[in-house]
Amino acid sequence: MAPLKKFVKAAFTATAPNYQSTSSKPGSGGSSIGSTSLLSGLDVASVSLEEMCGLFKAEPADNLYLTSNGERGVCVYKPVKKGDVVLSIPISSCFRDDEPPRWYERLENDEANEDEHDITDYERYSPSGWASRLAASVLDLQLNNSEGEVQNENDLKKGREMWQSMLPDEDILRASLPVHWGEEIVGSTKCTALELAIDSAYFARATAVFTLTDELKQVLEDNNDKKEDKKEEITTADLERKCHDALDIVQTRACRVERATEDGAQWGPPLRILAPIFDFINHASSRITGQGSANAEFGVENEQMCDMHEAKLVVRALRDIDEGEEVLIDYGDSARPAWRCLTSYGFVPDYDLNADTNDEEPIENVAELWMNGLRFDVDPNSVPYDLVEVAAAQTMLDYSVDEDEFAKEEEEIENGMLTPLVARTIADRATEAAVNLVIETEEGDSEEDVWDKAEFVQAASLANRLRWSQHEVLMKFAKNLRELCNPEPEEED
Repeated sequence: MAPLKKFVKAAFTATAPNYQSTSSKPGSGGSSIGSTSLLSGLDVASVSLEEMCGLFKAEPADNLYLTSNGERGVCVYKPVKKGDVVLSIPISSCFRDDEPPRWYERLENDEANEDEHDITDYERYSPSGWASRLAASVLDLQLNNSEGEVQNENDLKKGREMWQSMLPDEDILRASLPVHWGEEIVGSTKCTALELAIDSAYFARATAVFTLTDELKQVLEDNNDKKEDKKEEITTADLERKCHDALDIVQTRACRVERATEDGAQWGPPLRILAPIFDFINHASSRITGQGSANAEFGVENEQMCDMHEAKLVVRALRDIDEGEEVLIDYGDSARPAWRCLTSYGFVPDYDLNADTNDEEPIENVAELWMNGLRFDVDPNSVPYDLVEVAAAQTMLDYSVDEDEFAKEEEEIENGMLTPLVARTIADRATEAAVNLVIETEEGDSEEDVWDKAEFVQAASLANRLRWSQHEVLMKFAKNLRELCNPEPEEED
């Protein structure tokens, strides 16, 4: 994923471009966990997180419950103090990308290599293959291949089946991810960054589906050969859809954790996991302060270095969490800006553009602004330096007739400074772009639009939410620029 241009946040200054890594680290506000706002029509009252915690050996088992609002998440029955454990779940209860099922990436001679790993170390930790390996574990659960032989294995199997029953409706989840959208809906977002991300993800997804389908077809054929009576018909189209559904689950619900000591020394490659119960926790930003910000963080904790057998995924409170309050974690850089969050998780976050932010952190959301054929990412409180240069050139053209007004700022404009005239030019363009985002197209709905299908409504609604999110950023950006042009007079003592 291409790095997002970083802008220094100041009292409206022109900023030089620079780049920031999008890697995420547990315990520092970084995550790749997916949204739980798409849970299917499950009766929350019938779901006991205490029972699930018991099956997964998670703790504490009696202090968590599911919210019943439209965006279901996890709340606490009793207050939790800052630094205390909100949830702890053994890594052994999670799906791990380094422990795919044996049918995935098989060796040519399984019997001769019965005790060997099914995949090489390179394949095991290949950054491009972790999603496929986790998806294979999800598919294996659906195949019901694993049979528990001892009590703990039976509990884990039952817990995973309960977790599976609580997953989002596969059609709605599919419609929430832009990689599955048609050209018309993608185009309606009016977001070039999203289109480029979809193009990149499309080919990676196609490769993963091809690999999974090939392996899954073989294991199903093997299962059919063992049946003496009725044999199931296997179609490639059905298998491809099942693989897509499994990858959708992994994309929106997996998280990345570091294998490191308390002092930060890394003793192994990053691990991608699917952690039941943990994946119900919703997103909030750690870059804002006050109500609605992230109140918890997570990481792997283990007593012995280089030993994952006793390791746990632990969620701890960043501040005091009140009784009945929802637990919220920051999903990390993959959840910002809005188009990236939509691409990664299938939802558009709510942003409070007036909220207090941590000045040392990068901004939350940006919007696309085109000027003179060039594309810029802008946020409400800063201006990319390159945009100032382009706008300065445009200003010199726009005000060439009004010599008196232009002469006052000519030298500053020629030096690429953000003068009131330049700021006004940028503000006017930003306002125009913001208005265009919310104007309905003259063509209207196409014949292919099916508004009585929940899947289409879901995709179209998310496209609209993304446009509105960009509209709000541009309007706030333009407003701040105009205030720079016309500052309020200082009050006299």
